[in-house]
Amino acid sequence: MAWDSVTRPLKYGGLGIPNLQHMCWALQTKWLWLQKTDQSRPWHGLTIPIQQTVKDLFAASLISYVGNGSNTLFWTDKWLNGCSIRDLAPEVASKVSKRALTSLTVSQALVNRQWIAHIKTPLSLIGIQQFLLLWDTLGDVQLSQEEDRHVWRHEASGLFSSKSCYKVLLFGSTVFEPWKRLWKTWAPPKCKFFLWLAIRNKCWTADILQLRGMPHPDVCPMCDQAQETIQHLLTACIFARQFWHTILAAIGLGHLTPTADEENFADWWGKASHKVVKTRKKGLNSLIILGAWCLWLQRNRAVFHGESPSLPRIFRCFSDEYVCWVMAGAKEFGGLDSVAALGVVGSSSSNNL
Repeated sequence: MAWDSVTRPLKYGGLGIPNLQHMCWALQTKWLWLQKTDQSRPWHGLTIPIQQTVKDLFAASLISYVGNGSNTLFWTDKWLNGCSIRDLAPEVASKVSKRALTSLTVSQALVNRQWIAHIKTPLSLIGIQQFLLLWDTLGDVQLSQEEDRHVWRHEASGLFSSKSCYKVLLFGSTVFEPWKRLWKTWAPPKCKFFLWLAIRNKCWTADILQLRGMPHPDVCPMCDQAQETIQHLLTACIFARQFWHTILAAIGLGHLTPTADEENFADWWGKASHKVVKTRKKGLNSLIILGAWCLWLQRNRAVFHGESPSLPRIFRCFSDEYVCWVMAGAKEFGGLDSVAALGVVGSSSSNNL
């Protein structure tokens, strides 16, 4: 898995490991916010080493409402109708020195139209048009005695938070649809991690081995009927479907058994979860994670130890794991009916999860 994917939040398909670079950018953005809104800081007015990416993010995320204009930059802050003058008149702003761009305040610029003195001529035809438009727009600006107000646009309160800034850096990420079923369900972490890889097609099954030019079985070791992929192994494989039918039928949900044309485990899991009442969802999700884990263990025994696929053996594995999970705290499991002939042992005669 690419590190960029691993460091995404669970909601976006990662493992929730913080991205240190993004955290660094969020904290640097906080410096800019404090520099703008809290002049009592002892380091206020000093040059702070901030990356250009952070400066651009801050400029795009801050909206200023001018009062007396003493704490709002004339050229670069978004204070004029929610836009900066550099955005409204880029040709004009390009003729202004860097020092003026980063230091000239609104209150200074509007005194006797001092902003004009910072423009280096000549201007292009487009620049002249932008200058005239700017002249007319600024003629309506009236300053007051109130302090300038700055709003962080990514928080409803308008106040900056590093958390909201970190989320902005994830803007455009695609939601990992099964993330709640996977990470909010009771199951051992190793089983959740396995399914996270399985749903993302990152398990070392025959198709992945073939792509890398490595030795691989020609057909699925569980059914000998098709090429092995992780999606086939967990859903479409005849062995897997027999296993799922027996397990689900034992709790009165046999109609949720995956069909032969199921091509995606996560899609089948989602459809199955939506077809049960809310009180049974958590138990069903734990059951499916346990079932998928047992299928993977059975597959590994077949590949690495040469064992023939056996329904009685996988049912015993499922039964043993089920008892351990319940004892470890999987309270939403409830009970499974006893299917002694298949080795599926339940903790009660109830059909409820």
